[in-house]
Amino acid sequence: MTTRQQDPSGAGRAGPGGQDWQQQYPPYYGEQHQGQVPQQAYGGQNPGSQAYGGPGYGGQQQDVHGGRQPYARPPYPEEDSGAEYAEYYVPHYTVLESEPEPGPEPDPGYVLPEVPVSAWSVDNSRSAWISRGVLVLILLVQVGLSYRLDGSAFAQEAKFLTADGRLSGPIAGLGLAGARTLSLAWALGATALLFGATRLLFNVRAGLAAAAVYSVLESTAFTGRYASLHSLSLFLLAAALWLLARTRQSNPAAVLVAVPFAALAPFAAYSAALYLPTLTLLAVLTAYRFRGAGAFARGGLFAAATGALCFLGVQVAGMPSGWNAHATESGRHLLEESAKWGGVVLFVAVIGAVGFARRARMGEMPWAEGSAPGAVRRSALGLTMCATALLAPLYQAWLGNGSSLHIHIGFGLLFAVPMAGLGISRMMGAHFRYPQIGIMVYVAALVIGMAQTRDLYRPPDSAAMIGALRGVVNDKGSYLSDDPEISAYYLHARTDPGQWHQAGRGTALAAEVKKGYDAIALRTASVPAVLRGNDDYRLVAVVPSAGGDHGQQPYRIWVKR
Repeated sequence: MTTRQQDPSGAGRAGPGGQDWQQQYPPYYGEQHQGQVPQQAYGGQNPGSQAYGGPGYGGQQQDVHGGRQPYARPPYPEEDSGAEYAEYYVPHYTVLESEPEPGPEPDPGYVLPEVPVSAWSVDNSRSAWISRGVLVLILLVQVGLSYRLDGSAFAQEAKFLTADGRLSGPIAGLGLAGARTLSLAWALGATALLFGATRLLFNVRAGLAAAAVYSVLESTAFTGRYASLHSLSLFLLAAALWLLARTRQSNPAAVLVAVPFAALAPFAAYSAALYLPTLTLLAVLTAYRFRGAGAFARGGLFAAATGALCFLGVQVAGMPSGWNAHATESGRHLLEESAKWGGVVLFVAVIGAVGFARRARMGEMPWAEGSAPGAVRRSALGLTMCATALLAPLYQAWLGNGSSLHIHIGFGLLFAVPMAGLGISRMMGAHFRYPQIGIMVYVAALVIGMAQTRDLYRPPDSAAMIGALRGVVNDKGSYLSDDPEISAYYLHARTDPGQWHQAGRGTALAAEVKKGYDAIALRTASVPAVLRGNDDYRLVAVVPSAGGDHGQQPYRIWVKR
């Protein structure tokens, strides 16, 4: 055996040339170990320990100094080939780190709010601002549809503006343009309140759909441009509906805030009295989910207080006019006309009511929890709101009187449209999956409403007639006219309303002509027999209607000789 060279300092083993062999030949395991193998990598033992056994592993290896060798290295080529150094295989290994202990679950940073009844939408501050912006656009469309209707005053408008009533008197001072603007403001308020009530009962998307459909109806556009108290009555009913929805979770006595609005509505327009029972039912149905049996006390309190205020109003102002006005129109014809004016919206409302009865919430969020009205209450709510749309058509068909039916249709649809909005929201699906359905319903309602409004809103073209009469009337004569209210309104500076009388037809007209009126203004295509060749009167003007395409007859004016 050859003798190993010693490091002069005796600190280590020397290789050829007097260099430390660890400096000349890097450690087998890499620089990071600096010639040593951590014992923990082998379970606390060196590769050369007894745990490995076998040739080259038996016993501890000794270096030339007699100390323990950290590991057996392969022989270097410079060293004697006969050196008895153990040669062995160092296994590869992977150190597995232990899994960390599970810590607390991270805070998600938000809590999913309770999903509104029958909704897949969640109201938050951003959606609130978006919904307000969309509502403004809806109201702007309503303004445009109402303002496209123009013309001189209707006979009923002129009568309203010349009346000296407690409600109509102050409005008459605004004139025709001012009264029409006020009517539009009330109509816009009714649409906004309808949105609010639907949002409270269901959700914001149903509210927007309901407002969008209601804003383009024929009755809505008509009343928004018609100088009367119909729009005020609609506003009062919408306010009562909103307050019932707003106070549904409050103490039953809170329902009293809705009573003045409901009680005043029939005195603005008598047809609103048909809908007081509906409001009473809604006072119960909207609160039963939250108040239980207390909802019946709420309904009874509302009915009693409303009835008391209406009784007091009758004692002060008298019974509203228009009740039990029977006529001879066909009831079947009136129902058919009603179906044309509100059938599409009522059909969509029925779809919404059926869907609401089957499921309180949509199924896109099955994990959502929270109380919801039962199937019986949901069915009762849908039935009440949809059936209300039939009250005016059925009542006026029974009377055989179609007077202002196209306006009264809107009163019933005010209660049915929330269900229509819910139906549209559900047909579109979650996240507007089928937006084309909502667009289709809205466009259909818009086109039908525009066509019907243009056909119904045909005020007489009385400007030329008034100009012709202005030179033949004074404050001393008596006058006969087909439109005495219009003449009295436009000629109020020259005449008093009592000087104008309503003209009849046939034998009634013949009797009136014999009374010797100072002037006669009739809208007729031909000269009546009683005035043909009559020496007591002479024809002074034939005023053709500028709206001849609407089929209106020209005015003919006679004056007494």
